Amino acid sequence: MKAKIMGLTICCTLYFTAKAQLNQRFDNTNYKAIYFKEACKLLANNPDLMLLDVRSPGEYKDSSQNIVYSIGRLKGSVNISIDSVSTRFNDLKAYKDRPILIYCSHSQRSRVVSKLLADSGFKNVYSLNGGMTQINRTTIADFPCKSSLYASNLPYKLIGADDAVVFIWHKGNVIIDVRPAAQFNGNDSAGYNNIGRIKRAINVPLSTIDKEIANLNEYKEHPILLYDLSGADAMQAAAKLSKAGFKNVNVLFEGFNGFLVNTLSSSKLRSELMIGTPAFKIIGVRETIDLVNQHSDLVIADLRPEKEFGNKAEQSWHNLGHIKNAVNFTPAHLVTYLKRKDKKTPILIYGGFSSAAKPTQGPSNPDLTDICRQLTSEGYSNVYLLYNGLYSAVWESANVESNTDAAGILVDHVGLY
Repeated sequence: MKAKIMGLTICCTLYFTAKAQLNQRFDNTNYKAIYFKEACKLLANNPDLMLLDVRSPGEYKDSSQNIVYSIGRLKGSVNISIDSVSTRFNDLKAYKDRPILIYCSHSQRSRVVSKLLADSGFKNVYSLNGGMTQINRTTIADFPCKSSLYASNLPYKLIGADDAVVFIWHKGNVIIDVRPAAQFNGNDSAGYNNIGRIKRAINVPLSTIDKEIANLNEYKEHPILLYDLSGADAMQAAAKLSKAGFKNVNVLFEGFNGFLVNTLSSSKLRSELMIGTPAFKIIGVRETIDLVNQHSDLVIADLRPEKEFGNKAEQSWHNLGHIKNAVNFTPAHLVTYLKRKDKKTPILIYGGFSSAAKPTQGPSNPDLTDICRQLTSEGYSNVYLLYNGLYSAVWESANVESNTDAAGILVDHVGLY
């Protein structure tokens, strides 16, 4: 037993030293990775099931120091953080022969703990694909037991992109964009901040919201939706409004960029609900899959550093393989290469980790939105940007049931994740 506990301690420590590394290569071996509808059935059919939350206590209680990790929990769950599994192992032994459904924020920690318990002789271990992140994205139609299972200590409500569409259509609802005015107006000095806004939104930057609360009192009884680029500022603003007595405060989960990539670039929703989106097409994983599978003439430009493209990066989580038929370009080489192509040629551009949104300083990690704008200014009419990078395709291939076919466009990755 001491050897097992020591093993658990070592493995949990390893998780924190490489926490960005995906762990889905162990799915459905000695534990089972399941999606939401199957999870609902599992819970309904197993009243003795243990629901285990392996996030930190702050995440579990919605009191995390980083507000973006305060995203609710599942009712009836027991919180044993991943770094406490070894010391709480005796508490878990009672469930060795009973079903255990494990979840976290993105289903990376849940996979680690699922494997640890299964390797230690636990018989019925399940990991919930997508974790609380995907739960907040998902509608009740896709997660039938969400309304009875989801719980939160937040004074505001998080809503995903699909539910936000319904909210926005109601003309009496108020939409507040809390980004700085330059981002709201699309003239920020950083190109990656200029990706549009919701049409009916009013701009009340987070930096001024304390002063503006009195001017917002006319909306105190109205449903309000707050958003920024990725979520954190809107959550802070929502907490302030809730504290000031606003009754129906909602936050667009994952911000405007999550809302944008959830809609197809050709969808009427973009023109009907959004304004100021770039001439190039910002897309998510679903559209990327369809683009790769349906266009034989597609130019696929992987703009990551050469070491990452070749799976030779020092940080293992940068080694993700690549999209099939992709060519590793530098920005300059891509521009030169495309001069031989027709201006209507479809072009897919991607980086590694959300580099379009917040690129790392340095020439090896350029702002991909600037490159896309350059190409459209030169007359290329079908430029697509996988906004959240290759990592999003890898993650969704294992965690989003409707996008499992993303695995079919990924190559050179066997054994990596």
